[in-house]
Amino acid sequence: MKRLTYTLVLCFGVLVVGMSQDISAEQAIAEDCSKELLLSYFPESFVRATLKKFNVPESDWAAIVAELKNQDKEVIKSVETKAASMTPNPLKDPSDRQAAVKLFRETLLGVFATVLKNHGVQDPKKIQSMLDDIQHQKAQKFAACMKKTTSSQNNEDDDEDEDDDEDDDEDDDDNDDDVKDTKKGTAPKTNSGQKPAAK
Repeated sequence: MKRLTYTLVLCFGVLVVGMSQDISAEQAIAEDCSKELLLSYFPESFVRATLKKFNVPESDWAAIVAELKNQDKEVIKSVETKAASMTPNPLKDPSDRQAAVKLFRETLLGVFATVLKNHGVQDPKKIQSMLDDIQHQKAQKFAACMKKTTSSQNNEDDDEDEDDDEDDDEDDDDNDDDVKDTKKGTAPKTNSGQKPAAK
C-alpha cells in the first residue's frame, strides 16, 4: 500500500508541472481512464505518439515499447533503493517532497535514456524533450479523467436533487387540493379519496 501511495504522489507530483489546459485535447483523451494507463510510467500509446513526433524510426518502436514496459515495473524499486541511501529519506519526509519528485524524475530519465540509447537516440536534449512529451500526455490524461469523474459525480447529484424536487411538487399539489376544498366549504379528501365522516 505504501508503495502505491508513493507511486501516486510522486507520479502525479511530476505530472502536474506544465499541465495543459487545452479542453478539446482533454475531451479527446478522456475515453480511457483505466488504472493501468494512469499508473504506467511509459504508457504504450503515449510512447508511440512521442516516438512518431520525434521521428524515431518506426522499425524501433515495438522494441522500445517492450523494453520500457519491462522497466516500468522496476522504476519504483529503483526510486526506493536510491531514497534509502539518502539522509533524510525523501520518501519518508513529507517536508522534502521536492527532493522526492527530483529523485523520481531523475530515475525516469535514466531508464528512458538507457532504452533510447540502445536504439540509436543519443542526444540528451532530445531524450529529455521526449520524456517531457510523454509526461505532458500523462498530465493531460490525468486532468481529463479527473474532470470526467467530477462531471459524472455532479450529474448524479443533480439527478438526486431533481427526484427530491418532484416529490416536493407532489406534496405541494396535495396541499393545494386541501386548501381548495376548505374554501368551498367542503371537507378535504382523505388518502382514500373519501370525505372524512362527520363527528
